[in-house]
Amino acid sequence: MKHALLIAFVATFISFNSFAHSFNGNWYFIKGEYVQPDGEVLTADNSSLVAVKSIKDDIFSFTNTENGVFLGYLAGKFEVDGDYYVEAIKEGTRAEHHGKRYKFKGWIETKQEHGVDVDYWHHVGEVNGVKETEVWRRIH
Repeated sequence: MKHALLIAFVATFISFNSFAHSFNGNWYFIKGEYVQPDGEVLTADNSSLVAVKSIKDDIFSFTNTENGVFLGYLAGKFEVDGDYYVEAIKEGTRAEHHGKRYKFKGWIETKQEHGVDVDYWHHVGEVNGVKETEVWRRIH
């Protein structure tokens, strides 16, 4: 009986921690660079583009506005595999993303700012032929 309880406890602990990863939380867009298929480079920052990405275990959502105008949202499954993660789009305002899986290399950088640890999430990947590099900041 003791062994059965121990196995049940360990299985529960593993299942709860199988989703634990450093991307959990709410993130605010800082800046991005987007290389178009023809080589043109576009940039964006949070001076006019406001975007928030929320991740909870294996689920993510993302909304953005530009100059106060709602641009859209995406939501779906969030899968982490080592240094990479995948956003598997289930729904959103633009049908072109539905059912797609976007893979990114992502890493967290922690910096001291005004005596406080601040997390920055960097990622590099490709979305519909556009190579994107973005930086996000964790919202506390």
